[in-house]
Amino acid sequence: MSKPALINAFEISHTGTAKPVEWANLQDSLPTPDENAYLWVHLDWMGDGVRDWLINIVGIDPTIADTLATRGTRPAVFFYDPGYSLNLRGVNLNAENDPADMISVRFWVTANMVITLRNQSLKAFDDIRTAIAENNAPRSIDDFVLTVAERLVFRLENLVRGIEEDVDAVEDDQETVAEGKTLPLRRRGSDIRNTVSRLRRHMAPQRDALSNYVEQKPAWSDKRFKRRARALTDKTVRLVEEFDSLRERLQIVNENLMAIETEQMNRTMYWLTVIAGLFLPISFVTGLLGINVGGIPAADSPFGFIGVVVLLAAFTAFEIWLFRKMRLI
Repeated sequence: MSKPALINAFEISHTGTAKPVEWANLQDSLPTPDENAYLWVHLDWMGDGVRDWLINIVGIDPTIADTLATRGTRPAVFFYDPGYSLNLRGVNLNAENDPADMISVRFWVTANMVITLRNQSLKAFDDIRTAIAENNAPRSIDDFVLTVAERLVFRLENLVRGIEEDVDAVEDDQETVAEGKTLPLRRRGSDIRNTVSRLRRHMAPQRDALSNYVEQKPAWSDKRFKRRARALTDKTVRLVEEFDSLRERLQIVNENLMAIETEQMNRTMYWLTVIAGLFLPISFVTGLLGINVGGIPAADSPFGFIGVVVLLAAFTAFEIWLFRKMRLI
């Protein structure tokens, strides 16, 4: 494993204090943590030699290493004899990145060691390092895994609250949008719905992974952690339900805006039809009188034009009266 692949490593005690572990101590072997302590190794899974290090130094089966250090993983949990692997997703809060491009977080957990892997910076691990600096690190491996997962969900909740405010604004704006000006609002709604769909695509399997984690984990260091895991699962379920609700609200807004556009189009087509109905007989008469043949009535009369105009005006007035009687206008 190359040195840049190692982000940090600590030996963390049950009192919340930690001491750093250097890369040289991890390159060819794994140090054995003290009693009542565990080892946390944090890696960039895109770094050179990470997969080989997991297989040759940590002793992980190659099929397990593939789920930890390759692309295309989705949230899931798998239990094995020596430990378990857990894949989660976190919001991408890095500069110039779309939060919906969620970052994959991978865990390999044994009795006295937790290895985490990611390919981009995550605030959740910054929180852990801050806690270590304050001598308040997670005091057990279960505490560590749940703390990271909770920080991932916490930042997702903040993102969801912002999306809810955007959806509320779209719903309010639809009440005052001018006819023929709905396209920008529909585009806003479409962009939000796309973000929600992408977030839900990751969070639905994460909900299932956390549920399986709670139900299938063979042992907990403390029952409190199982209750925390259940609460975290419930929170994730609510987030997925919130995504579904937001998509439905945006769909309703889009349908309302489309109804406004359709109503305007129907009204325009209706008036065009009425106008065409009014002028169709007039066009027929003028077209008939305009044919270039002999025998046109009043062709030589000085009052012929005035007479035709009066006749057409009277006929138009009759049509308007008839349309009103038929409640067409």
